[in-house]
Amino acid sequence: MNRTDIQLIVSDIDGTILNSEHQVTQELKETLEAVTKASIPFVLTSARSPLAMAHIRDELGLETPLAAYNGAYISEYQTEKELFSLPVDFTEANKVIQLANRRYPEVAINIYAGNRWLVPKRNPWVQLEEEITQMKAEEVELHRFLAEEPAIHKVLFIGDQEPLEQLERSIGNLVLLESAQYRSKENYLEFTHKKVSKALALEQVAAYYQVDLAHTLAIGDHDNDVSMIGAAGVGVAMGNASEAARKKADFITADNDHNGVAVVLKQVLQGKQERSE
Repeated sequence: MNRTDIQLIVSDIDGTILNSEHQVTQELKETLEAVTKASIPFVLTSARSPLAMAHIRDELGLETPLAAYNGAYISEYQTEKELFSLPVDFTEANKVIQLANRRYPEVAINIYAGNRWLVPKRNPWVQLEEEITQMKAEEVELHRFLAEEPAIHKVLFIGDQEPLEQLERSIGNLVLLESAQYRSKENYLEFTHKKVSKALALEQVAAYYQVDLAHTLAIGDHDNDVSMIGAAGVGVAMGNASEAARKKADFITADNDHNGVAVVLKQVLQGKQERSE
């Protein structure tokens, strides 16, 4: 790792900075404080919504943008001003939402539009997601909400393996030119604009800070992190990362239960220190 040249760090959240108990450690907080003092922006990116990321950013003491929905929506610190937005084509989003609502009632439908998280009904899957994200979903009448043709940044389907696989196949049979579906977890099926990726998030954040991609470092653990791991100057996979993420990475750090992110950050800080001596 060329630690001396890192000017921007972008990191995933779940399975990366959060341990298996969905918590951040004191060691990570202290290390990030040193990273901030070294004037290296540390930006969070996730499939989560901005509101589900903000409390983690605040707990870490960061004052940086949030790249939500795998990069479909980036907002500034404090003002929450929109820095970048790439919503799903509404016609295509409406197709998959109506399909899931009609044929797969046991699958939870979660619609994310900017800072809003909307559900047609609150079921155990939604309740579990509320516990994980520490957010409350907004229950809406689906037909009335969709009649407004809102800008939707992501649709998340959560369910058991069999109905989710059936829904995935059904969506695959639709003619969709502007959208893409992918799994972010075994029981999470995500639907976004086809150009959305964490590599795009990295590019947008690097442009915001006016940092060349060659001087960026990206850390992640899952398949949806692969694009930014590959696009960064230095790509790092967690010890608990998927095979695809590990193959794309330049380096593999410790897992999320052994402060893998803090290990990487300390190496970056050591490189900065060596350069200044």
